[in-house]
Amino acid sequence: MNNIYEELLIEYCDALMSLQDKSDDAAFRGGIKCRACKMIHGRCPDAIYGFTVAYKITGNVKYLDAAKLLFDYADNMLCTDGSLYNDAQANWRFTSNFFLTSLIETLNSGKDLYGKEYSEKMENRAKAVAEWLYLNLNENSRANINYATSNGLALALTGTYFNEKKYLERAKRLIYYALAHVTENGLLYGESLPHDLVSDKKARSVDIGYNVEETIPALVKYAFLTDDNKVRELARKIVRAHLNFMLPDGAWDNSFGVRNNKWTYWGSRTSDGCAPMFLLFAETEPEFVEAALRNTELLKKCSKDGFLFGGRDYFLHNEHACTHHTFEHINSLAYCIEHVDGKFLAPKRVSIPSDRKDVFSYYSETLTYKLAKGNYLATVTDNDFNVFFSWHATGGTITALYGRNVGPMIMASVTDYILVEPTNMQQSLDVNSHRSLTPRFIKEIDGITYHSSYYRYAKMNGKKTENECIITVKTGLCSKNEEILGGVEPTITYTLSEKGLKISAENADGLKYVLPLIAGKCEVKKGSTEKSEKIFFLTGGFIATEYIIVPGKDGKFEIMISE
Repeated sequence: MNNIYEELLIEYCDALMSLQDKSDDAAFRGGIKCRACKMIHGRCPDAIYGFTVAYKITGNVKYLDAAKLLFDYADNMLCTDGSLYNDAQANWRFTSNFFLTSLIETLNSGKDLYGKEYSEKMENRAKAVAEWLYLNLNENSRANINYATSNGLALALTGTYFNEKKYLERAKRLIYYALAHVTENGLLYGESLPHDLVSDKKARSVDIGYNVEETIPALVKYAFLTDDNKVRELARKIVRAHLNFMLPDGAWDNSFGVRNNKWTYWGSRTSDGCAPMFLLFAETEPEFVEAALRNTELLKKCSKDGFLFGGRDYFLHNEHACTHHTFEHINSLAYCIEHVDGKFLAPKRVSIPSDRKDVFSYYSETLTYKLAKGNYLATVTDNDFNVFFSWHATGGTITALYGRNVGPMIMASVTDYILVEPTNMQQSLDVNSHRSLTPRFIKEIDGITYHSSYYRYAKMNGKKTENECIITVKTGLCSKNEEILGGVEPTITYTLSEKGLKISAENADGLKYVLPLIAGKCEVKKGSTEKSEKIFFLTGGFIATEYIIVPGKDGKFEIMISE
């Protein structure tokens, strides 16, 4: 292969084909079995574009045959009105727009490869799906903004392919609607209902994972498809703003995102990938080219035997890879291979924003500090935007710590693993060690556990000196049902320096502090360690050592974390 994009595409396609049903039963034939979820995911036909490009690269007809099997399997999800179910067990149908995007990109790429009769069948399917989406999915539908925006791309592709004016007009409306939902810092919001909802502290519904792997790529691809220069330049600024959340190894820091129940270290569980939004700007943005490559390299590091795992340590913990990650991401790889000059797929290396060693940034729309000192990067959040099913950390929590020599050290997950999307979230059989990666104060009373990471009323302040970044938080504890534990107001201070991260607390008597540490050293300077043990969590996908820290009699503790 000429580059990592082609290499991964072929590896992923081969692995998926090994799980493709080849029986004569039409209810299963062509579907891709998932070892992790013990089912066939209804969206696996989205992969037809990736398989088509794999055939064009190799000339091996097995990839074209696999694409046809996938297309035919989609009949099992196809409703009489032209929509497709997300899964056989789910009535969600707005994901039809992703199938339509893949289908039109397949036709644009290789209509002639399929022959007249089969390509006409694909075109008829595209027309039916597009009409349902035109009638049912817009900015006012009960769906987060990623759906309206990605439908803008799907209808633009369809309108261009069939020369259908109404689809092009609707597409433009949806894309410009998304562009009206961007903060002063350049972050796209709307991962909530309604899209303009704000929290008590004026936070917006920002989710980095969905933004960079789904919504922003749709904006960028639309801009280049339609040659809309206004969208292109606004999208460029949005891409640049989100690049500040890429870690040095190409990962995405979505540790505070409102939908981080779907977060993976490299992106998001059921979306396509970030590379297209970067690489379409390749001619003028070497920093973007580097970012795309780093993320793709991370995908490879998180892959084994041709499958993309939901986190770095999944296979070390004997977890299966959900095929959803793999069959969606092959489309992103395929798109880059077809639409980007090959010289940008194996480029000269440059730096990205997270390579800077002195950063002190505050994002008021997410109530989050992003910090860097020397070899250390950190994220602290008080994001009180409440999406009931996400359970992202709040309360002034340290949600990320990264060491340039060891990689992830702290990567906060959701506080609770709840199957809000049962067919899109796998489970671990190791129920005893499956515990949250979120640092937090805890206290148990009458069988109820109160957490600081649930507490949405914290007061957080930050300051920067020549040698340190200091974040001080007066927080509290509450239950999952938001019952506040009265009279408990610990203060926690995070001090980031070139030596590492110091966590100190006071007024914490009677509490325990849970610190899941993925890598590095934990030195308890004040207080004591009650116990430590290995844990694993599917969200984030890391094995960590969970330390339980007990304050001293004065209600204080101090911890030093370093590489």
